Amino acid sequence: MLISVLAVASSCSFLDMEVKNVATADNYYRSIDELEDALSGVYATLADNALYGESMMGRLGLSADIGYEYYKKDAGTVGYYQAGVSDSKIASFWRALYAGIGRANMLLAGIDRVDGGADIIGRREQIRGEALFLRAYYYYMLVKRFESVPLVLTPVEDINSSEKYVAQASPKEVYQKILSDLETAAGLVPATSEVDGGWQVCRTAVWGMMARVALNMAGQPVCETSMYQKAASCARMVIESGEHALNPVFEDIFIGQCRNLYDVKEVLFEVNFWGDNTGTYQTAGTVGRNIGIASSEESPVGYCMGLLRCNPLLWHLYDASDARRDWTVSTFRYAADGSKTGDSESAPISRKYCAKWRREYEASASKSTTCTEINFPVLRYSDVLLMYAEAYAWHPAGLDRNLALECLNMVRRRGHGVDVSSPSAFDWSGDDEALRREIMDERAREFAFEMLRKDDLVRWGVFYDRMQEALDNIDGSSSSYQLAAIEAYSSVRRRDAVWPIPAREISVNPLLKQNPGW
Repeated sequence: MLISVLAVASSCSFLDMEVKNVATADNYYRSIDELEDALSGVYATLADNALYGESMMGRLGLSADIGYEYYKKDAGTVGYYQAGVSDSKIASFWRALYAGIGRANMLLAGIDRVDGGADIIGRREQIRGEALFLRAYYYYMLVKRFESVPLVLTPVEDINSSEKYVAQASPKEVYQKILSDLETAAGLVPATSEVDGGWQVCRTAVWGMMARVALNMAGQPVCETSMYQKAASCARMVIESGEHALNPVFEDIFIGQCRNLYDVKEVLFEVNFWGDNTGTYQTAGTVGRNIGIASSEESPVGYCMGLLRCNPLLWHLYDASDARRDWTVSTFRYAADGSKTGDSESAPISRKYCAKWRREYEASASKSTTCTEINFPVLRYSDVLLMYAEAYAWHPAGLDRNLALECLNMVRRRGHGVDVSSPSAFDWSGDDEALRREIMDERAREFAFEMLRKDDLVRWGVFYDRMQEALDNIDGSSSSYQLAAIEAYSSVRRRDAVWPIPAREISVNPLLKQNPGW
């Protein structure tokens, strides 16, 4: 099976693979079933342990100024902002994404071998669109973390030839290719109403991702400010599609993910996990097990490491009537018997856990101590709304201020538990300069612990300053978790906005150059 062949390949550097007797674009892809199998392999990259399956759940420092990792085994690594060029999690992140890109490239190279009637051709083109979206998203994840990366768009036919050595493309070139692939994908993938759930790429998810990519291209380091208009246009297409709406109850989004319920109105795209990894394929993840409110292995709630804690900076961004605060950040702890014990507001805030995903709502009865089948959001409708508002705030020419404020206020209203479509006492109003700061804060309140925060700070050009502000906000310094927070935030350097190119990759590819400062 192609998936298993490519899974073996994913453990190696994409520049240093020596594979024999495997499926290729010339000897595979003879039926829709084979295309479906191959596409499953491209999707599977999302759930890789180096990505959403494990490491991204609190162990890569992606929560930045609003949360920190407390897991002593990771001291000296990227999660504590103490990475080096040989950091194993950074290397695995790079390899997993290029393995996924390799799978997509092989599928796209061989997809036209399958022909037939209208139904077959129709599904074939949908598969092409999904593969293009996934490859684009994998490149987006790479360019955000490493900036200049090799742009590999075809399978490497002869691993012994010089074609396996690919020089880095500039961030602008990578972003341009990402947007080009997404443009093509948007015309091929199904509408939201035609997909089985948020795990499958749909047209509005592509438009939403185009908005995200354009917004990041407009920000640092590319600073292509014309892309603010592109971001706003793509976000508006999602808004005006009529396919999406805010879930009126914030916490229900995450309870639904714990219960394996698809909320396609709110969640445009998500990583799907299921089972408990007892079968042949590893399909479970660690959402709620790595990140969540800590509980013991004996607890009927289900074991949780609780390795992601709150920075007081986040807590103080919420007002007392914002219902998101007490769902996002723990107000209690689980006792061994599963009961909830007090954790008052007067307790150190930096002790409090990331709490969005709670195993007490988990659909699975197995309560595995190693994994869960809780899903994880990649793109939500509230993100689309705030992206339009952000595009206006940073580059208002030609954009609709009233719509931008309405987008912001719809998210704020939902956070405060009132009707999202009606003006309220919680609506924000102010000048455009103040709007920028409000959007920065609102994104923290809305998307805390969804692994978007570092990307936001980097594109706004405030990463280092905000990390220093987070250090200053740690309340106390005597407990082990507070000392861990101080260690992590005090380790931050300006270079940490970008990860180093893994030393292993540089050693096998003479065309690669290390990022500045590393």
